[in-house]
Amino acid sequence: MALRIVRSKFSPKQNQPAGRVRTTPREEALPVYVVDQNRLAAHYLLGILAKNRALHAVTLDDLVVQKPTERTTPVFIIDRGGIDLPLSECLRVLKERHPNAKFLVLDEEQPVAEIVRLLSLGIHGFVAYPQVAGHLLEAVQSLAQDKLWISSNVLEAYVQHSVAPLKAANESPTGQAITQRETQVIELVKRRLSNREIADILGIQESTVKFHLSNIFSKLRISRRSDLQDKGKLSEIWRKLVAS
Repeated sequence: MALRIVRSKFSPKQNQPAGRVRTTPREEALPVYVVDQNRLAAHYLLGILAKNRALHAVTLDDLVVQKPTERTTPVFIIDRGGIDLPLSECLRVLKERHPNAKFLVLDEEQPVAEIVRLLSLGIHGFVAYPQVAGHLLEAVQSLAQDKLWISSNVLEAYVQHSVAPLKAANESPTGQAITQRETQVIELVKRRLSNREIADILGIQESTVKFHLSNIFSKLRISRRSDLQDKGKLSEIWRKLVAS
């Protein structure tokens, strides 16, 4: 089943006063792609995005046709109710083409457990339909700055969900116990967040994050941050700790 995107006829230039010239160079604008087969919905979203001149927002078929060279990380806005593919398949296809992209999903209000599941699929933010008008631009800017756009209670649930498989290893009598805060840091490092971003999410100082990482490296007998981002390597480390 193909992902059919209907190009909106809306042009951001229509909202610009006569004689006013865009001052932001096109190559410096943040590329934002609207994934929505609903023409009216795409038109509405492009209208909101046009309010920020630092964004270059188009529908996905413009990307397919033009194949622009991206100097910055693109943000994809996926209207879950406006695509005829399962979201997991849509994400898989887009990630193959743009592995460093950020994904913001729009949908009806969802329970925490469902948003946690979506985070596990690889999204970086979630905005419910009633909040689109007031928060879409802020969410896009947050993703562009390598930050997640999710509530603190969802983040906490996601961290707990992600570290659950490690619980048995953490409680094993090896003398290498990993604290709850350290497991949170491990999970956020796995999402390739910087120390500053981890500190902002957990509400601690960046120096505290570095302290936790130092302890983690010592306990897991590793020396590189990339070892925490490699799921296979991390699983191997835990198995060795349990067996020791």
